Amino acid sequence: MTAPALSITALRKSFGSLRATDGLDLDVRPGELHAIIGPNGAGKSTMIGQITGEIRPDSGTIRLFGEEVTAWTVEKRALAGLGRSFQITQLLPDFTAEDNAALAVQARSGSSFRFWRNAHRDERLRGPARAALAATGLAARADTLVEDLSHGEMRQLELAVALAMEARLLVLDEPMAGMSVADSKEVVDLLARLKGRLSILLVEHDMDAVFALADRISVLVAGRIVASGTVEEIRNDPRVREAYLGEEDAHAGDH
Repeated sequence: MTAPALSITALRKSFGSLRATDGLDLDVRPGELHAIIGPNGAGKSTMIGQITGEIRPDSGTIRLFGEEVTAWTVEKRALAGLGRSFQITQLLPDFTAEDNAALAVQARSGSSFRFWRNAHRDERLRGPARAALAATGLAARADTLVEDLSHGEMRQLELAVALAMEARLLVLDEPMAGMSVADSKEVVDLLARLKGRLSILLVEHDMDAVFALADRISVLVAGRIVASGTVEEIRNDPRVREAYLGEEDAHAGDH
Protein backbone atom coordinates (compact mmCIF):
# COMPACT_ATOMS: atom_id res chain seq x y z
CA MET A 1 0.00 0.00 0.00
CA THR A 2 1.36 3.44 -0.94
CA ALA A 3 2.24 5.62 2.03
CA PRO A 4 0.39 8.93 2.46
CA ALA A 5 2.17 12.01 1.18
CA LEU A 6 1.69 13.47 4.66
CA SER A 7 0.71 11.75 7.88
CA ILE A 8 0.35 13.62 11.18
CA THR A 9 -0.34 11.71 14.39
CA ALA A 10 -1.25 13.14 17.83
CA LEU A 11 0.50 16.44 17.14
CA ARG A 12 0.58 18.82 20.10
CA LYS A 13 1.99 22.32 20.52
CA SER A 14 1.29 24.74 23.35
CA PHE A 15 2.26 28.36 23.82
CA GLY A 16 1.87 28.87 27.55
CA SER A 17 -1.71 27.92 28.37
CA LEU A 18 -2.79 28.06 24.71
CA ARG A 19 -3.01 24.66 22.99
CA ALA A 20 -2.48 25.57 19.34
CA THR A 21 -2.53 21.94 18.19
CA ASP A 22 -4.13 19.46 20.54
CA GLY A 23 -3.74 15.84 19.47
CA LEU A 24 -4.01 16.66 15.78
CA ASP A 25 -4.37 13.74 13.34
CA LEU A 26 -4.32 14.34 9.58
CA ASP A 27 -3.26 12.67 6.34
CA VAL A 28 -2.93 13.72 2.72
CA ARG A 29 -3.19 10.93 0.16
CA PRO A 30 -0.97 10.72 -2.92
CA GLY A 31 -2.28 13.03 -5.65
CA GLU A 32 -5.00 14.45 -3.41
CA LEU A 33 -5.93 18.07 -2.83
CA HIS A 34 -6.87 18.15 0.85
CA ALA A 35 -8.24 21.45 2.14
CA ILE A 36 -8.13 22.64 5.75
CA ILE A 37 -10.74 25.11 6.93
CA GLY A 38 -11.54 26.47 10.35
CA PRO A 39 -12.35 29.61 12.29
CA ASN A 40 -9.74 32.20 13.18
CA GLY A 41 -7.55 31.00 16.05
CA ALA A 42 -8.11 27.33 15.19
CA GLY A 43 -4.37 26.62 14.96
CA LYS A 44 -3.92 26.51 11.20
CA SER A 45 -0.74 28.62 11.12
CA THR A 46 0.84 26.59 13.92
CA MET A 47 -0.05 23.36 12.12
CA ILE A 48 1.65 24.60 8.95
CA GLY A 49 4.72 25.69 10.90
CA GLN A 50 5.07 22.21 12.35
CA ILE A 51 4.60 20.50 8.98
CA THR A 52 7.29 22.66 7.36
CA GLY A 53 9.73 22.42 10.28
CA GLU A 54 9.58 26.04 11.42
CA ILE A 55 7.88 25.08 14.70
CA ARG A 56 8.97 22.06 16.75
CA PRO A 57 5.98 20.13 18.17
CA ASP A 58 5.84 19.28 21.85
CA SER A 59 4.81 15.72 20.95
CA GLY A 60 3.44 13.68 18.08
CA THR A 61 4.87 12.57 14.74
CA ILE A 62 5.02 13.93 11.20
CA ARG A 63 5.75 11.66 8.24
CA LEU A 64 6.41 12.61 4.63
CA PHE A 65 5.94 9.80 2.10
CA GLY A 66 6.23 7.24 4.91
CA GLU A 67 9.40 8.64 6.48
CA GLU A 68 9.32 10.30 9.89
CA VAL A 69 10.53 13.90 9.59
CA THR A 70 9.45 15.30 12.97
CA ALA A 71 12.98 16.41 13.86
CA TRP A 72 14.07 17.40 10.34
CA THR A 73 15.03 20.95 9.39
CA VAL A 74 13.07 23.11 6.95
CA GLU A 75 15.79 22.60 4.33
CA LYS A 76 15.87 18.82 4.67
CA ARG A 77 12.10 18.62 4.30
CA ALA A 78 12.26 20.81 1.19
CA LEU A 79 14.85 18.51 -0.38
CA ALA A 80 12.62 15.54 0.49
CA GLY A 81 9.83 17.01 -1.65
CA LEU A 82 7.93 19.44 0.60
CA GLY A 83 7.10 22.75 -1.09
CA ARG A 84 5.12 25.62 0.37
CA SER A 85 3.69 29.06 -0.24
CA PHE A 86 3.29 31.78 2.34
CA GLN A 87 0.61 34.32 3.27
CA ILE A 88 3.35 36.88 2.50
CA THR A 89 5.39 36.05 -0.58
CA GLN A 90 9.02 34.94 -0.09
CA LEU A 91 10.39 35.57 -3.58
CA LEU A 92 13.50 37.56 -4.59
CA PRO A 93 12.05 40.85 -5.89
CA ASP A 94 15.17 42.08 -7.76
CA PHE A 95 15.44 38.85 -9.79
CA THR A 96 13.35 37.83 -12.77
CA ALA A 97 10.72 35.13 -12.61
CA GLU A 98 13.05 32.74 -14.46
CA ASP A 99 15.94 33.62 -12.12
CA ASN A 100 13.83 32.67 -9.10
CA ALA A 101 12.89 29.34 -10.65
CA ALA A 102 16.48 28.68 -11.75
CA LEU A 103 17.74 29.30 -8.21
CA ALA A 104 15.26 26.68 -7.01
CA VAL A 105 16.60 24.19 -9.55
CA GLN A 106 20.13 24.97 -8.37
CA ALA A 107 19.15 24.49 -4.73
CA ARG A 108 17.52 21.15 -5.55
CA SER A 109 20.65 19.94 -7.37
CA GLY A 110 22.81 20.79 -4.38
CA SER A 111 25.23 22.85 -6.43
CA SER A 112 26.81 26.02 -5.09
CA PHE A 113 25.03 29.37 -5.10
CA ARG A 114 27.59 31.16 -7.29
CA PHE A 115 24.51 32.05 -9.27
CA TRP A 116 25.69 34.79 -11.58
CA ARG A 117 28.75 32.87 -12.73
CA ASN A 118 26.90 30.24 -14.71
CA ALA A 119 23.15 30.34 -14.20
CA HIS A 120 22.38 32.60 -17.15
CA ARG A 121 24.05 30.16 -19.52
CA ASP A 122 23.55 26.83 -17.79
CA GLU A 123 20.76 24.98 -19.58
CA ARG A 124 20.67 22.42 -16.75
CA LEU A 125 19.16 25.21 -14.65
CA ARG A 126 17.33 27.23 -17.28
CA GLY A 127 15.52 24.33 -18.97
CA PRO A 128 13.75 23.08 -15.81
CA ALA A 129 13.12 26.67 -14.72
CA ARG A 130 11.34 27.47 -17.99
CA ALA A 131 9.36 24.22 -17.77
CA ALA A 132 8.17 25.16 -14.26
CA LEU A 133 7.12 28.62 -15.48
CA ALA A 134 5.25 27.09 -18.42
CA ALA A 135 3.44 24.68 -16.10
CA THR A 136 2.19 27.57 -13.99
CA GLY A 137 1.20 29.87 -16.86
CA LEU A 138 4.13 32.26 -16.55
CA ALA A 139 6.15 31.44 -19.68
CA ALA A 140 5.52 34.90 -21.11
CA ARG A 141 6.69 36.56 -17.88
CA ALA A 142 10.03 34.74 -17.60
CA ASP A 143 12.12 37.90 -18.03
CA THR A 144 9.97 40.10 -15.79
CA LEU A 145 11.33 41.23 -12.44
CA VAL A 146 9.37 39.82 -9.51
CA GLU A 147 8.66 43.33 -8.23
CA ASP A 148 6.86 44.05 -11.51
CA LEU A 149 4.58 41.00 -11.29
CA SER A 150 0.99 41.26 -10.09
CA HIS A 151 0.04 39.73 -6.75
CA GLY A 152 -1.58 36.80 -8.53
CA GLU A 153 1.47 36.24 -10.72
CA MET A 154 3.67 36.17 -7.61
CA ARG A 155 1.50 33.38 -6.25
CA GLN A 156 1.88 31.52 -9.55
CA LEU A 157 5.65 32.02 -9.34
CA GLU A 158 5.74 30.58 -5.83
CA LEU A 159 4.15 27.45 -7.27
CA ALA A 160 6.66 27.45 -10.15
CA VAL A 161 9.51 27.64 -7.62
CA ALA A 162 8.04 24.67 -5.74
CA LEU A 163 7.79 22.68 -8.99
CA ALA A 164 11.39 23.62 -9.84
CA MET A 165 12.38 22.20 -6.44
CA GLU A 166 10.63 18.96 -7.53
CA ALA A 167 8.08 19.24 -4.74
CA ARG A 168 5.84 16.22 -4.32
CA LEU A 169 3.68 17.78 -1.59
CA LEU A 170 2.63 21.43 -1.67
CA VAL A 171 1.52 23.16 1.52
CA LEU A 172 -0.36 26.31 0.55
CA ASP A 173 -1.11 28.89 3.25
CA GLU A 174 -4.08 31.00 2.10
CA PRO A 175 -2.81 31.51 -1.46
CA MET A 176 -5.91 33.54 -2.38
CA ALA A 177 -5.47 36.06 0.48
CA GLY A 178 -5.64 39.66 -0.74
CA MET A 179 -6.34 38.71 -4.35
CA SER A 180 -8.73 40.23 -6.83
CA VAL A 181 -11.50 38.02 -8.18
CA ALA A 182 -9.61 37.63 -11.47
CA ASP A 183 -6.34 36.67 -9.78
CA SER A 184 -8.13 34.20 -7.51
CA LYS A 185 -9.69 32.53 -10.54
CA GLU A 186 -6.24 32.22 -12.16
CA VAL A 187 -4.83 30.49 -9.08
CA VAL A 188 -7.87 28.21 -8.72
CA ASP A 189 -7.51 27.20 -12.38
CA LEU A 190 -3.79 26.57 -11.88
CA LEU A 191 -4.34 24.40 -8.80
CA ALA A 192 -7.00 22.46 -10.68
CA ARG A 193 -4.42 21.72 -13.38
CA LEU A 194 -1.86 20.62 -10.78
CA LYS A 195 -4.29 18.28 -9.02
CA GLY A 196 -3.15 14.70 -9.36
CA ARG A 197 0.32 15.72 -10.52
CA LEU A 198 1.33 16.12 -6.87
CA SER A 199 -0.30 16.16 -3.45
CA ILE A 200 -1.60 19.48 -2.11
CA LEU A 201 -2.56 20.60 1.40
CA LEU A 202 -4.56 23.81 1.01
CA VAL A 203 -5.33 26.09 3.96
CA GLU A 204 -7.78 28.68 2.71
CA HIS A 205 -10.58 31.02 3.86
CA ASP A 206 -12.07 31.35 0.37
CA MET A 207 -14.80 28.75 0.60
CA ASP A 208 -15.72 29.00 -3.09
CA ALA A 209 -12.13 28.02 -3.94
CA VAL A 210 -12.13 25.22 -1.37
CA PHE A 211 -15.38 23.73 -2.62
CA ALA A 212 -14.23 24.00 -6.24
CA LEU A 213 -10.88 22.29 -5.66
CA ALA A 214 -10.92 19.90 -2.73
CA ASP A 215 -11.03 16.13 -2.93
CA ARG A 216 -11.38 16.09 0.85
CA ILE A 217 -11.90 18.81 3.44
CA SER A 218 -10.94 18.71 7.10
CA VAL A 219 -12.21 21.18 9.66
CA LEU A 220 -9.77 22.38 12.31
CA VAL A 221 -11.23 23.80 15.51
CA ALA A 222 -9.24 24.51 18.68
CA GLY A 223 -6.26 22.52 17.43
CA ARG A 224 -8.19 19.39 16.51
CA ILE A 225 -9.83 17.99 13.39
CA VAL A 226 -13.55 17.86 14.19
CA ALA A 227 -14.80 16.72 10.78
CA SER A 228 -13.32 15.33 7.59
CA GLY A 229 -14.94 14.26 4.37
CA THR A 230 -15.97 15.11 0.83
CA VAL A 231 -17.22 18.55 -0.17
CA GLU A 232 -20.86 17.48 0.16
CA GLU A 233 -20.27 15.77 3.51
CA ILE A 234 -18.63 18.90 4.91
CA ARG A 235 -21.28 21.23 3.47
CA ASN A 236 -23.96 19.28 5.34
CA ASP A 237 -22.11 18.60 8.61
CA PRO A 238 -23.77 20.39 11.57
CA ARG A 239 -20.42 20.61 13.40
CA VAL A 240 -19.06 22.66 10.52
CA ARG A 241 -22.04 25.01 10.61
CA GLU A 242 -21.50 25.46 14.33
CA ALA A 243 -17.74 26.08 13.93
CA TYR A 244 -18.39 28.69 11.25
CA LEU A 245 -21.26 30.44 13.02
CA GLY A 246 -20.35 34.12 12.79
CA GLU A 247 -17.24 33.37 10.71
CA GLU A 248 -18.66 33.95 7.26
CA ASP A 249 -17.17 37.42 6.99
CA ALA A 250 -13.78 36.59 8.52
CA HIS A 251 -10.92 37.31 6.18
CA ALA A 252 -7.88 37.67 8.44
CA GLY A 253 -5.19 35.02 8.90
CA ASP A 254 -4.96 33.15 12.21
CA HIS A 255 -2.24 31.95 14.52
